Amino acid sequence: MKLFEYQGKDLFKKYGIQVPHSVLLDKPMEGISLGFPVVAKSQVLSGDRKKKGGIRIIETKEQLPGELNTLFKTEIDGALPGHVLVEERIEYLKEWYVSFTYDTDKRCPVIAVSGKGGMGVDSATIVELQWLQGHWGLPSLDAPFREVAQKLLNLFEQEHALLAEINPLFELDNGVFIAGDAKVILDDNVVDPLFRPFLDLPGDIAILASGGGASLINLDALILAGGKPANYVEYSGNPPASIVEELTVKVLSKPGLRGCWTVGGTANFTDIFETLSGFVRGLRRVTPKPTYPIVIRRDGPRQKEAFEMLERIAKEEGYDFHIFGPETPMAESAKIVVQLAYKS
Repeated sequence: MKLFEYQGKDLFKKYGIQVPHSVLLDKPMEGISLGFPVVAKSQVLSGDRKKKGGIRIIETKEQLPGELNTLFKTEIDGALPGHVLVEERIEYLKEWYVSFTYDTDKRCPVIAVSGKGGMGVDSATIVELQWLQGHWGLPSLDAPFREVAQKLLNLFEQEHALLAEINPLFELDNGVFIAGDAKVILDDNVVDPLFRPFLDLPGDIAILASGGGASLINLDALILAGGKPANYVEYSGNPPASIVEELTVKVLSKPGLRGCWTVGGTANFTDIFETLSGFVRGLRRVTPKPTYPIVIRRDGPRQKEAFEMLERIAKEEGYDFHIFGPETPMAESAKIVVQLAYKS
């Protein structure tokens, strides 16, 4: 879910990132509790709002009603704003760009930084988060900037965001940094974590699948291999461990199971260690303790850590884990769980 600017800035304030003083309006007003000049911004989800007439500088109190009326009546990419955010105009020394997101090629979170905010993002330096220890991989950055970046990283991680971006990030002449804009995209499954597609089926092989389309294909693969699915459930979208834990308890509490198949393709965004940690926590809550074979086929960020953890848990706690990575096709792992479950 992509947040409106004002919603993103509410999150920024929660994590200690300074934003301009502002007033959120749902209709044109005669007066506001800010000094002039101000910047009025149409709250729509489209980009390039300024080019499309969605951002206006209002110099005087007398101009306010007319300018606001224009903004509320201006469609941007077919959408009229439900709100207009009016902010103090910031006098700045420099504009920066900073964001956290996932790199689908590197399969890990990255930070992007540019000393040219606004339209200068093409020149951003991109660094994998695993290299950020202490120096951020960008040693020329001053401590105040790194402090803001750390707060944005905290938001990115704790809110399970797919993107957390400040553009521009204003640097004032006194060394203070203020977020001039906010672009935040949250995972839909985290926004509504209790909603997970679930269907009870009459079979005896439990399924915990990741990936909307892939999960349906895997269901077919299990049936073609001779397996009888006990359920359908899907948990993609980088859910926290707590969500996977509850789903695991729900799925594995069904009586009469002969096997469990935890399956997913190569993830770009999903933290494999996080989700499989939730799986283990849920497994420990299931009574009686599962003794049937549990086939796990996963790949993605932190897979190595996850597999090491699973191997240790299997050895220490006696679970019958069969662990596979990308070298084993998902359809092949379906055949494996069927063979193990039915001893064929």
